[in-house]
Amino acid sequence: MSGVRADARRAWRRSAKYRPHTATGWIVVITIVAYLIELAAVGPVLGAFTYAPAYSLPSTGVPFEPWRMLTSVLLHAPIGPGLGVIGLTHIGFNMYAVYLFGRPLENLIGSGRLVALYVLSGLGGSVAVLYAAFVGLIGAGTSVYGASGAVFGILGASAVIQRRLGIDVRYLYLLIAINFALAFFVPGIAWQAHVGGLVVGAVTGWVFVANRGPRRRNRAALAGAAIGAVLVVLAVAPAVVSAAVA
Repeated sequence: MSGVRADARRAWRRSAKYRPHTATGWIVVITIVAYLIELAAVGPVLGAFTYAPAYSLPSTGVPFEPWRMLTSVLLHAPIGPGLGVIGLTHIGFNMYAVYLFGRPLENLIGSGRLVALYVLSGLGGSVAVLYAAFVGLIGAGTSVYGASGAVFGILGASAVIQRRLGIDVRYLYLLIAINFALAFFVPGIAWQAHVGGLVVGAVTGWVFVANRGPRRRNRAALAGAAIGAVLVVLAVAPAVVSAAVA
């Protein structure tokens, strides 16, 4: 066993020049790897990890699987026979936006906070989709997947943080508005996830930039944990309400 560990350590060291050196890079690489796995078995992967509000509402008769709120962030539109290559634009745009805006944001708030913000924004997008179904705007069986909610979280955080630093962010406002408007002209886009990710990203970004520096690290961590806790409560609340009514 020790020999296997030693070989693994040597292989890891030799791969250093090929590995990403930023959290932004790791997010892109992990998402691309997940997409390649998805392409290898489209049906089973989408069926197992796509999110629909029904998975958060046991009253619908569907198994309670709220963890799909996060796994769906790793999935993107598939490609293949009968599907074309349109899926490449889905993952391509999202990962390009992550790289373009995630790198400077990571430089401002740090790697750990960027990852936390990305995950919280992705979860926030799914929570927004859940409540859209809970109030009847969409059907509970509506399936959603993709990193768009997390991407809008990065955009929202970038706008809030840059504005706080005195940087002109009108271009970001315009970019957010254009991409949000596209959801009403291009079918199949879950604008609710965009709104949820944007709001959570903006709030989280404000919390992180307001608590920069080593002396406020614990405060920032607690605030991020509090945002996560609120999202978890919001994620399970409809199931509790539905069970109580039933």
